[in-house]
Amino acid sequence: MCPWFRVERNEEAKRVYREFEAYSNIKDSTMAKMSDVLQDLVVEVLSKIPLTSLRAVRLTCKKWNDVSKDRSFIKKQIGEAKKKQVNEFEVIMITNFKVYLMSVDLHSHVDPSITPKGTLTSLNDEVNDIRRVFHCDGLLLCITKDLNFRLVVWNPYFGQTKWIKPRNCYHRLDNYALGYDENKKYKVLRFVDDSNAYRVEERICVFELYSFESDLWKVVLNVSPEWEMKFCSRGLSVKGNTYWYATDHLDEDVDFLICFDFTAERFGPRLPLPFNASASNEDIVTLSNVGEEQFAVLFQDDDTLRMEIWVTSKVEPTEVSWNKFLAVDMSPLIRFAFLGEAGSFFIDQTKDVAVVFDKDIDSFYTRGIAYIIGKEGYFKKVDLGEVADPNCYPLVLMFQAQCKSVS
Repeated sequence: MCPWFRVERNEEAKRVYREFEAYSNIKDSTMAKMSDVLQDLVVEVLSKIPLTSLRAVRLTCKKWNDVSKDRSFIKKQIGEAKKKQVNEFEVIMITNFKVYLMSVDLHSHVDPSITPKGTLTSLNDEVNDIRRVFHCDGLLLCITKDLNFRLVVWNPYFGQTKWIKPRNCYHRLDNYALGYDENKKYKVLRFVDDSNAYRVEERICVFELYSFESDLWKVVLNVSPEWEMKFCSRGLSVKGNTYWYATDHLDEDVDFLICFDFTAERFGPRLPLPFNASASNEDIVTLSNVGEEQFAVLFQDDDTLRMEIWVTSKVEPTEVSWNKFLAVDMSPLIRFAFLGEAGSFFIDQTKDVAVVFDKDIDSFYTRGIAYIIGKEGYFKKVDLGEVADPNCYPLVLMFQAQCKSVS
């Protein structure tokens, strides 16, 4: 429930304002205490409205703006919002180069639904045309799709943005990760490895780390590693560190996970997967967060279309173990493999289902679609609307709200 997603909730703010005016007209014999009474009334009234309406509230008057930005107030609001999320929850979805807050209801007695609640916005900067997004600890690292590939860290709860300038320049093949060390110091990893480019002048290998504290970049690796990952490979953050699916640079059928440890500021050892995927056969492997301290991996065999989802039982930069969550033969359900550029997903452990985001082959890949897949043949589809750009694929991120500053 993020106030800095643009939503049509101004009527709610107006209603609350009228209620506040009614309270303000109360006459009290002890006028010296009236300011304290009104302050308590403001907090009480504002605590009744959804967090998605707070953007309109903050624009109403300075007092409301100050109250709504108080950290203790926001934590209270987040806690109340989580209590109400019994049958539905929220995710962030990137489609058509925009970032949306989506409401997901998989427990409906009719049909499951995935509906937009608002779009990313900030009072300080309009963050538009987003090419990629990375989530860590309530912060979003956004990479724009313009020619300069600008980098911005965005806080949905305080509406803060922090634009990060490159040490030299950004590159079209850059990969990024946002994380933090054991002291909760936030950092951004940027790396690009195109050491085998055909043209010598285009060869590049850069691994560098940006510190929020020093506002500086530094090189953390100056040699090409003995592994590689596809450009579309999406890393994810767990307990401050970032994990990717990777393959051996000499044999792409040797696959594993690789972790960047933001405390040690280096990559860890190869971590085992619970299956044998073949990158040369274009098998699908993608990762998704499960809560704050676990993650899941989806594997789909491109030949048989069998899909498996495994969830970690232990996660450390040097060790990982797995439990199987779901195994389904997708061939009678969708007749094709998920697209490699898409295939992002999340799981609902209470309902034992997975939700996979893709493009719909029946619309010639012009519409986004979500497949809701469960045990014993459970299968539903939700239309996500038109995908205006053929180079844009629906991407979903599990979002954990936190009161963090990007300064």
